Amino acid sequence: MVNAYNNIKKLNYRCKSVLDIIQRKGPVTKKTLIDLTKMKLSTLNREVEILINNKLITETDIGESTGGRKPVLYDINHRSFYAVGIDISRTYVKVVITNLKIQIISEKTMYDFKNTSKVIEFITDSLEDMMRELEIDKSQIIGIGIGIVKNFDIDPLLSNLAGKLDVPVFVDNGANAAVIGEYYFGKGKDMNNICYINCGVGVRTGIISSGTLIRTINNAEDAFGHMIVDLDGELCTCGNYGCIEAYVSILNITAKFISEVKKDKKLTLYKELEQVNYRDICEMADKNDEIAANIIKDAAIHFGIGLANFIRLLNPQLVILSGPLIYNSKLFYDISREIALKKIGMLNSDIIFSREGYYENKSIAVGAAVLVLQELKK
Repeated sequence: MVNAYNNIKKLNYRCKSVLDIIQRKGPVTKKTLIDLTKMKLSTLNREVEILINNKLITETDIGESTGGRKPVLYDINHRSFYAVGIDISRTYVKVVITNLKIQIISEKTMYDFKNTSKVIEFITDSLEDMMRELEIDKSQIIGIGIGIVKNFDIDPLLSNLAGKLDVPVFVDNGANAAVIGEYYFGKGKDMNNICYINCGVGVRTGIISSGTLIRTINNAEDAFGHMIVDLDGELCTCGNYGCIEAYVSILNITAKFISEVKKDKKLTLYKELEQVNYRDICEMADKNDEIAANIIKDAAIHFGIGLANFIRLLNPQLVILSGPLIYNSKLFYDISREIALKKIGMLNSDIIFSREGYYENKSIAVGAAVLVLQELKK
């Protein structure tokens, strides 16, 4: 029901400003709102009343008294409207429903999908199931955000969702969605410069600099992954040699491991060699298997060199490293961080590194839901 989105979209800029503050900082008092918005009390009272009447905010608990009557606190109405976030990657699809406080209230994930039709079926069926379980009417869904991976054919899904829910749908690449979510509601809150890097089948990057999302040529999320760090290095899928992705892709890591094991007959595996995946390699590396550890270390060194270049160019306050390789290999994360800091000569730097964002492996899906909220505030 587009009206749910439109009713919020048509609010005046003062209402949107108050809503934004309550959303990110609530519960808050009127005094805090006055301090942050610089509105007169009479104006603020009017805007707060509009938001309450539209069921967007609510009076919650009573705050601490500083002498006199205890102040009322205002917070987002958790049970009025909801946003949907969808993360479509090369290895899984994740669907979440959040309230307007960006708290996940339901989620479903599918792995190992074969084609676009299976993705569409899973997403639409999941949404129907979750809404039924939560007793949410489709009129309460304000919109859908989708974070997609490169080369995914989004048009059939958009057509299907439009027919099922009749809500606006916003699409961006997955890394952009993740960094937006972390910037507004996650570990990047109150920072101006943050980056999110996802290491999986490819290397996906989202950047916010001086509070602005940085878009690369063609809005490509793999630009950092194709930074060349070794002119005589490995052949990359893009046709160049020595790209970061040529070393860090979980597919390349797996292929290199299998190739090395075939040369070294001494290694004993607990499964057939062709069934070994990157998770197995990360586990073996953590147990000091020489072949696995050397491959992970080599990937981390090349990644760390590229990360150092990246940090010098963009000067982020926060570097979030995420994705399947990060989840499964502390060794990769630790070496990458160490190399990056050494190369920039800032071992005692104020740069914050985070192994995972606030939303962990849900950052892209939650960030996609935030896309809807950001469109509402324009």
